[in-house]
Amino acid sequence: MNYIIGEDRTQMKIESIDSYVNEDNEVRVIDKIVDVMDIESLGFNVGKNDTVGRPKFNARDILKLYIYGYFNGIRSSRKLAKQCVINKEVIWLIKGLAPKYRVIADFRKDNAEAFEAVFKSFVNYCIELDLYGKELIAVDGTKLEASASKRKHYSKNKLAKMKELAQSKILEYLYDIEINDNNEIISKDIDKDKIVESIKRLEEKVAYYDDLEATLIKNDNNEINLTDSDAKTVKFGAHQGTDVGYNVQSVVDSKNKLIATFEVTNNSADQGQLYNMSKKAKDIFDCETIEVLADKGYFDSKDFEKCEKEKIIAYVSKPRYSNSIGDSRYFLDRFRYVENKDIYICPEGKLLECITKKIETKTKRYCNFDACEQCKNKSKCTTSSKGRTITRTEMEQFAEIITNRVKNNQAKYSQRQALVEHPFGTLKRSMNFYHLLLRGFSKVRGEISIAFFSYNLKRVINILGVKGLLHSLMSLILISMGVV
Repeated sequence: MNYIIGEDRTQMKIESIDSYVNEDNEVRVIDKIVDVMDIESLGFNVGKNDTVGRPKFNARDILKLYIYGYFNGIRSSRKLAKQCVINKEVIWLIKGLAPKYRVIADFRKDNAEAFEAVFKSFVNYCIELDLYGKELIAVDGTKLEASASKRKHYSKNKLAKMKELAQSKILEYLYDIEINDNNEIISKDIDKDKIVESIKRLEEKVAYYDDLEATLIKNDNNEINLTDSDAKTVKFGAHQGTDVGYNVQSVVDSKNKLIATFEVTNNSADQGQLYNMSKKAKDIFDCETIEVLADKGYFDSKDFEKCEKEKIIAYVSKPRYSNSIGDSRYFLDRFRYVENKDIYICPEGKLLECITKKIETKTKRYCNFDACEQCKNKSKCTTSSKGRTITRTEMEQFAEIITNRVKNNQAKYSQRQALVEHPFGTLKRSMNFYHLLLRGFSKVRGEISIAFFSYNLKRVINILGVKGLLHSLMSLILISMGVV
């Protein structure tokens, strides 16, 4: 058969390591960008490599290895150690070094804060290159599975059930012993010593559960994880259920879909994060005003008030608040508020006037019980025997401003999903960033930093090209040397 034949394995070859990668290979950018970093000022533990004793690996080499790994979806320290031997790009990048997996793993764990400094430094560099528009941003969050054992995750409800099961089993054992003692003939099926030992183990479990419950009460928590104390139960999606993890908030700039900043929480809800994330981005960009897009999970009147004061122009979709019946024709958003008359108009065209005001809570109540009594659709609107009541807070005016702004700018708001979902899609599908490998807020922030840095680097290479970015980095080197 006429097959293409490979090379003879015994054939000797002479080649340099530099021939392993082409001139326009992305790995050359990773090499150069780490070389221009002042890694000691960024916080990396470089160590004192004196002439006495065994020499250490250069922090730059391990950093290059990690950037390459996250860039290509290889995050395991064991897999990275293997790449040092089998991958020509990695061999070129770290010049044939082959650190053990433990050295690689410890570097990531010990330099979590430095990784965050790398991410921020690269954001500032991209700002200098005018790659951020600084005009329109999008905010969103994604859930990432924590490096935490589900078996060692306890909530108050789980502890109560486990205690109940253990105590029930103890009672069964005690009953078996009592029945056996009352019988004249001792049953061969019952080993009293083993049962006593089992009861002892169960009592130790109950005491252990009591200690965990006391810890929860003391710390005012509803759950605890023994492998990652900062991780909490978060909702991953409508069809994915809940799991132990973190909620990662990110801000994406509209110009080139680059991530500007991020935050890590262990709260499932996005509500309350709009102002915090927008303000962080605004401070980083050092701009006077900025527009922000977010989904209905960020709809929060208090946040809107803060945003308006800081000249952050928010566009957030309003969630639909149902009534107790579930008929969408009579949901709250179908009741129109007329500001100059301070009234609501119901879907049937009837007026609901303000009947009470509470100064301390700054709330008003609106109703028209007479109209409700005569309305043929009352049963579809409310379960109250008197009629429908609407409560309005002082903050509602800000919510209405945002709602009207979205209605009048649908074309702009429609950009939200394409902007903010793009990074998460790339990170999860292309870069294998579905779950976390480190534990605790500090280390998790470090791991997310290196992942987000790698994403931004990938984007910048796509925008400027390998040669364009290398030229920019070379100019940076010359400037630091005082040549330019």
